[in-house]
Amino acid sequence: MKSIGYFLSLVLLLASASAAADMFVDRSIVIFEPGSGPNQDVKVSNSGDDVIYVEVQVLAVNDPGTPEEKRVMVSNPKELKLIATPSKLVVPAGGQKLVRIVNLEPNSKDERVYRINVTPVVAPLEERVSQLRIVVAYQILTIVQPAKPESTLSVRRNGKQITFSNLGNTNILLSDGQQCMRATAECRDLASRRLYAGNTWVQDLPFDAPVSYSVRSFDGIKTEVFP
Repeated sequence: MKSIGYFLSLVLLLASASAAADMFVDRSIVIFEPGSGPNQDVKVSNSGDDVIYVEVQVLAVNDPGTPEEKRVMVSNPKELKLIATPSKLVVPAGGQKLVRIVNLEPNSKDERVYRINVTPVVAPLEERVSQLRIVVAYQILTIVQPAKPESTLSVRRNGKQITFSNLGNTNILLSDGQQCMRATAECRDLASRRLYAGNTWVQDLPFDAPVSYSVRSFDGIKTEVFP
């Protein structure tokens, strides 16, 4: 499953259509690695002919990648460990503006995960006007890795089922999965998944055959085959 780069918010008022889809961001994922600087910038661009007004909102992700996952807006300044500034910006037609993401706690013991919403603000619809309004907003996955990351991936096979468990303290991305039958050379692509610390993922497989995945962690990318 690819990380989500944007989402659509639809306000439906009968038939005719009006779209506000001229805003783009240059990054969908921001990762603060150990020893990196406290600031990273995301570029917000406006390809349209009108000014775009934008709101920026930071959500802390609790229990990421689990059924108990919750995304919470932190309103108490004393609890803020990451900010995105400015919270509101005006992007001129054909122009660009920067949103700066600031990590306020660089020496984290545990990995922290956030979602940053970058949403265009549209004017209220006029009364007695029927239209479909499409608002395209982006959501930036932001990960602050721990000061001392450890990557430990546990893999168990049981016939046509494979179980991945992240026993480390930082996320692991499994992508480009594939499984092939030797006898027929038939191959199938497999789902991708980001495993956060403590996550377990059980996947049903099309064949009882070896599985290969690209495994990305804090120390690089490698292709692994699981018999």
